Parts: sequence; C-alpha cells; structure tokens
Amino acid sequence: MRVLIVEHKEIFGGGQVAVLNLLHEWSKQRAAVRARIVCSPNAALAPRARALGIETEVYALGAIEKNNRMVWNLAQRVAPTARLLQTLRRARSEVVLANGAFSFLASVAAAKIARVPIVWFEHNTTLPNDVRVRRMIAWANEIVVVSRAIREQFCALAPNAQNKITVIYNGVDAERFRPNPESRRAYRRQLGMDESACVVGTASRLSPEKGVEFFVEMANRISKENAFVQYLIVGDGPERAALQTLASNPAIHFLGARDDIPALLNAFDIFVLPSLAEAFGIAAVEAMACALPVVASDVGGLREIVLENVTGLRVPPRDARALADAVKQLLREPEMRQQFGANGRARAREHFSIDRTAREMFAVLERAANGHR
Repeated sequence: MRVLIVEHKEIFGGGQVAVLNLLHEWSKQRAAVRARIVCSPNAALAPRARALGIETEVYALGAIEKNNRMVWNLAQRVAPTARLLQTLRRARSEVVLANGAFSFLASVAAAKIARVPIVWFEHNTTLPNDVRVRRMIAWANEIVVVSRAIREQFCALAPNAQNKITVIYNGVDAERFRPNPESRRAYRRQLGMDESACVVGTASRLSPEKGVEFFVEMANRISKENAFVQYLIVGDGPERAALQTLASNPAIHFLGARDDIPALLNAFDIFVLPSLAEAFGIAAVEAMACALPVVASDVGGLREIVLENVTGLRVPPRDARALADAVKQLLREPEMRQQFGANGRARAREHFSIDRTAREMFAVLERAANGHR
C-alpha cells in the first residue's frame, strides 16, 4: 500500500513522534506499507524520516491563517495543492495520511482532485468546536484520533460521522523504553547526582500549553522543605528562557532537547507531566514503560493513560501546590513509587504497544484505500 504522509508543522512534538514511531515499526514488521513523506521546509521530521530510509520531499505547504469566516488563506493553497497533486500522481499514492489539522487542510484539496482517500490523524483537543472542524470531519474519508477525549469532541460536532472516527492510542517500544539499572547509574554519574538522591523530572516541549512553569513552581515549593531532591527538565521550546528565569533554584537542571530519552528516563524516580491540555501524552507512556510513577494533570487523554492510585496520581491543571503535594507523597512512600512503576510498565506494554498501534493504523489506511468499512 502506497501511503503519502503530509506533515505541515516544523516542530518535533508528540504528533511527529507518533508518525516516526509508526514508520519505524512498519519497517521493523516489514508491513506492506510504502511510505513517502511531504514536509514543510525545516520540518524536524524530515531528517529523522530520511534516517529510516523513507522517501522524503520538502516544499512549502502554505501558511494557514484562521479567521471567524472559515477563510484559510485560500490564495496560498493554490501552489501547494498543485505540487501535492503532482506528488500524488507521480508516486501513485493509494491513500493520504494527514498528520494534524493543518496538514489535513494543506492536503485535502489535492487528495480530492486526485480522488485519493484521505485519513486525518489528529492529536489535539484544542481545535475549535464550530463549523470549521465539522466541515473537516465531513471531508475526511477516515479519522484517527489518539484519545477518547478527541473522539467525544468530534462526535458531538458531527454525530453522523462517528463511524469514521477511530481511536488508536499512540504506542511506544517497551524494549527501548524499559528499566535499566546500568543506565540509571551512568546517567546519575554524568549528571553529578548521587545514586541515593531522589530525582523528579519532566520531558516535554517547552511551550505554554505544557505548563512547565507549574513544574518549576512545584520544585521551588518542595525545595523549601527538602533540599535533597533534584529536578530535571528535558526539552526545548519558546518558553525556555522564561522558565530559566523563573527557576532560581540550583536544584533545577535544564537538559535541553535530547535524543537519548529512553536511557535518560532511568535517572528519574518520579515523572511529572503538568500539561494544561493534552490530547494523549506520549511522554507519560514512555515514563510508565520505564517503570516510573507518574504525576500528571487531570486533563484530556492523560485521564486515559494515568490510572489514579494505580500507575500514578492525577492533579488539577495549573495547581503547583497540588503537584507538590502529590510528589511529596511519592517521595515519602518508596513502596508506592515501586508499585505504581511496576503497574505502569505492565499497562504500557498491554495497552500502548507500538506493535498494536502500527497494526491498527495499517487497518484504517487499508480500509480507506479500499473504499469500504
């Protein structure tokens, strides 16, 4: 099956990680997928896809400007649509996989003109609940969403379209993300941290919706009572400078963007995800696969991942005090940390395996390509 994947965004966030994981797993499984990717210029996905041997084209997909009259800068859609149409015909693509709302808007016209089915792969719970999204739902042949939270939102907007909306949880490779005492010791030494120290960390893009300022506030609160805890912030983004200014605490360490997350997570004792909105939260699943207890905001897809008092604790968003209280509880109770971690790894392997994700996505793409449900 020849699949054209369209990626409008230049950042490398959860949606892009999800696509890369799928490509890697399809390659490993030798699945009958011949993927080609079209990315915007400077897209962080492009070099990573090429490293997997995926045919990758980079060209302008056009700015997408929203306003209240559902005008998505149609003048800028003409050239990208013509180029995508050429790509679709040259590659003889059987189905388009549009990664996110902007990618869908950038590619839907070309797909319709070429009479190629289009699958919208959505990772966002903050799309507007109005006619714009309702129209997009109608245009898609199939829609894959990463949590029940998004499906409920879409079904409320377009009840008649619920049969075309499938929930497929993002998956992780539990062999890459796994407990590793050797990595724990090595990274503790590398970071200058004692083996017996307690390390609380987060890993996310440093952008406003990720709520990392509440992690910093949490760390500042706990440090007033416990000077022996260290805090790691993994990731980069537009909020980094502001967060570093807020983090006057020398126990808070900014590690920047890293490619060694599976091993690095082993240096943590507790993983925190303080997001203000989260359609899924793949970072939480990665942490669970590494047998870490998770403290997460009680929002969106995180409610479907982190089971309260089973794999971790959920707290209200924007509440640094609640985050601090939950982390302090886990700091006081090492047996609880260990049990949550063991439960989390078991849950990650059973419900969020990349093998399962890849098989389910292949089934949706095949269904769309064949034109039947």
